[in-house]
Amino acid sequence: MQRSRRLVIVGVILVYLLCGAAVQGTDTVAVPPDADHQVTVFYSSRCSSCVQVMPVVRDIAAAHQGVRFAYHDTASGGDVYQLYSAFDAAYGSSKPSIPVIFAGDTVVLTGEEEIRENLEDVVVALEHGLIPSAAYEERWKDAARHTSTVVLTLPLVLSAGLLDGINPCAFTVLVFLLVGVLGAGTRGRVFATGVAYSLAVFAVYFLAGFGLFAAVQSFEVVALFSTAAGCIAIAVGILQVASALAPDLPIRPGIPGRGKQYLAPLMQKASVPAACLFGVLAGIFELPCTGGVYLAVLAILSEHATVAEGILYLLAYNLMFILPLLAITAGIGLGIPPERVDTWRLGHRRALRLVIGVFLLGIGVVTLVI
Repeated sequence: MQRSRRLVIVGVILVYLLCGAAVQGTDTVAVPPDADHQVTVFYSSRCSSCVQVMPVVRDIAAAHQGVRFAYHDTASGGDVYQLYSAFDAAYGSSKPSIPVIFAGDTVVLTGEEEIRENLEDVVVALEHGLIPSAAYEERWKDAARHTSTVVLTLPLVLSAGLLDGINPCAFTVLVFLLVGVLGAGTRGRVFATGVAYSLAVFAVYFLAGFGLFAAVQSFEVVALFSTAAGCIAIAVGILQVASALAPDLPIRPGIPGRGKQYLAPLMQKASVPAACLFGVLAGIFELPCTGGVYLAVLAILSEHATVAEGILYLLAYNLMFILPLLAITAGIGLGIPPERVDTWRLGHRRALRLVIGVFLLGIGVVTLVI
């Protein structure tokens, strides 16, 4: 009897806790009703641009103490990101990158340069009662169009991932792997092996990129990492251009000779598990060949993206990175001789290195100056 009572009591407590959690989960964070009469600042203590611009914001706040400032650090967790999303929806700002400032009815200042150039004017307008006023606030919409210098865009990430994926290193391993499959396998096995290899490469690159991105954010070394990544990208870019123009150079980008020795015996075991192992090993050995572009993109992400945004951008980048591998798999599976693919790879290797090298030089310079 006592046992039954205890079970009933435990059941009542569980129901109470679950109902309480459900009710709590339905609570929504809303924009404060007086938000249009104050300056709302969203930043992150792990964001390099935020660290650089926040002293300017606080100096302006100290000089205009009649205007209320509300500060929200997205790195602190809790309901901050929900509040950020609520402001985004209310102001129709399409998820701006941090740092971002909301004021008046429509004012949204995004990024270090835009905040530096326009925040004090917005604060003065609030101080004198000129805003909230949608008509008066039009001037900052024009300013945003002319001063916005957001470097991080989805097309940039997608094009960088695709260009990084069109490299001779990954092609070599995949082509030889599929040659082994064609000797004793069906078309379905060709597809399965190629997809397994591509997904393994995707996993290695995504996890490596996310680990590095998270480490940079956690240890707050964005500026140092950006400088190092920019220098590495420029150095690898110079090496790529030099190897394209002078193919007899003793140092060339590619999978190291020792790496090829480890991979060669496994090429004869052209199974799906072996393809996964190949993808992991190739991903590791490829980094000297393709890491420059990836590091530069990671530096830009660390400067301008939150962790949640960084994950999405990394997924997009790495999907584009393996797209050429999937295209080669589909082509060979549909009947294109792998020898033709390898002949194309060898014939265009210098041109590919030249294009990748020029792109690396450009993105390296951009990384150093943002």
